[in-house]
Amino acid sequence: MLCTRMELMVDTAKAEGQTQSHGGQAVSPPSIFPYRFTSDGRLCHRVTQEPFMFQRGCDPDATQREDQALCLHVTQHVHSLLEEQLHLVRLYLPPLSKEVYIPPPSLSKGVYLPPPPESQGQGDHHRVYFSPHRGAPSQGYVYLSPGALESPATLLVVVQDRGTMRCGLWSWRAAASDGLERGSMIPYVRRVLEEGSSVLLMNPNQGGGARETPEEHVHRVWDLLVSRCVSRRVVVVAHGYGGLAFVDLLCRRPQQVVRQVWAAAFLDSSHSLWHQPLDATGREWLRTRSRRWVLSSKPLNQPVGSLKAGCPQMSAGTQSHDAAPYVCMESVFRFFSKTLSPKPPTTFSMVTRSRGTAGQIRPHSGRGITGPY
Repeated sequence: MLCTRMELMVDTAKAEGQTQSHGGQAVSPPSIFPYRFTSDGRLCHRVTQEPFMFQRGCDPDATQREDQALCLHVTQHVHSLLEEQLHLVRLYLPPLSKEVYIPPPSLSKGVYLPPPPESQGQGDHHRVYFSPHRGAPSQGYVYLSPGALESPATLLVVVQDRGTMRCGLWSWRAAASDGLERGSMIPYVRRVLEEGSSVLLMNPNQGGGARETPEEHVHRVWDLLVSRCVSRRVVVVAHGYGGLAFVDLLCRRPQQVVRQVWAAAFLDSSHSLWHQPLDATGREWLRTRSRRWVLSSKPLNQPVGSLKAGCPQMSAGTQSHDAAPYVCMESVFRFFSKTLSPKPPTTFSMVTRSRGTAGQIRPHSGRGITGPY
């Protein structure tokens, strides 16, 4: 039987020594970088052990080259940790127009993903296979945990801000100056995996070609992967422009998103209900299934009212855009846990808790945010 095979390539080669592009320019990693990350995720000088500090000289070109080299070094280190310690898989995406018919027998054991819900019952036209591939195609990539697309457990999808950050980083500058715990997505990934969850890290700043916008990358990853995954309990964390890109997806795929995404956490998000054409369904979904943390001098999780918010809006507990994901992490997971929890059997049920535990985060139950209920 003829079927469409979209080849999604898993890269097993390391990033060390590769030439990458940052800001439209090719950048090669220096043979000896004067700084290294310590075991606790701090960037320190190799000789003096002094912590890294940004220093701005009078030569803007030299400063740009130094920033590009630092960005590449931080990115490569985070990717090595994602792959070697957290065992995530780098998955290269196929070009938009690439379709190969009649997969050879060697791919008969490829990973099968079900078709999108609206296409089920149409035969094998949406069968997707994975095949191993070495090298670095230029069609863009994402990171995901092994078996994430085949697991019925809750899937955490992360969409980062716009800029020079690559997959796995909230801010390479924060990672360099404040450590990986604050600047990278590693704490989120580690928390999810410890609870038995699945995770998919989008990569909107290095999508399929120079002309692909973050919105287009989010659409493509949704259509190729998220919409086909087994799980029907997806939660989303979106930072900065990533929130705008996700709301754009909600505008274009309202029925799919509402059906599959159970909750969304917006961290200092750039989305706007007044400038993005959401229908009534999308607006109601945002009101009931999302929460927005905004930069504020108020303590974390204090209400910050706004008529334009469209959903509960809370203080991020910081006025730093780069620090917001780290500061809000516990609150984000608590919000997801509450949204994913089963509803009480009757409207008259009451849940009480002692004063001694009020406001505290309960210990993990083992199923975390991902356990199928």
